[in-house]
This record gives sequence, structure tokens and C-alpha cells, in this order.
Amino acid sequence: MPTKSKLLSHYRKDANLPLHDVAFLLGIDKGNLSKVERGMRQANPNIYLLYHMLFGVPLNELFDEQMSLLKDNISKQSQKLVEELKAHQPPKSNQRIQFIESFVNNLNQNCHDS
Repeated sequence: MPTKSKLLSHYRKDANLPLHDVAFLLGIDKGNLSKVERGMRQANPNIYLLYHMLFGVPLNELFDEQMSLLKDNISKQSQKLVEELKAHQPPKSNQRIQFIESFVNNLNQNCHDS
């Protein structure tokens, strides 16, 4: 997978949109955006989100590390919650367990699809 900066540049160039237009939309200096696209400066979330909205850059490609960490943490915490619900069996716990297990299955499926 190309670096995030190369990815941003690639999508913008494929859309034939000049750097200064994107910088204008973001309200930032063209030079700063150029540094982001060349990997000399870290992009902030607004830049990633604008490239997603303008050019359809997949969020999982822009936030891959964060999403991976979040998925791992959610999977672990979900497993703990299901174990707790099964141990104590509060009212409506079966619905909650089914929802959580379904969510984790979908999360893991999407993780493998990425």
C-alpha cells in the first residue's frame, strides 16, 4: 500500500484538481498541503476527511493504524462484556449478547476484507 501522503496526492491528481483548490477548500496554505502530500508534514484529520469526501479515498486506508487498534480493543472489550453478561444473566442479556457477538463478527469480517 502506498504511503498516506502518496495516496492523497494520487487521488487529487486523478481528479485533475490543483493543489491550490484543495488548499483553498481546507483554508490552509498551498505550501503546507504540498508538504503533507510529499510526506514532509503530518496531515490532520480534516485533511483526511476532505480527501475522503472529495475524492472517495477510503477511510480505512487513511486511518488504517487507528482502525486496527480500535478493532482490537473493541474485540477484547466485547469478549469481556459477553463473558460478564453470561455470568450474571441480567434481564434481556441474550439480546445484548447476540448484538455484541454479531457486531464483533462483522468487525472481524470487515477487518479481513480490508
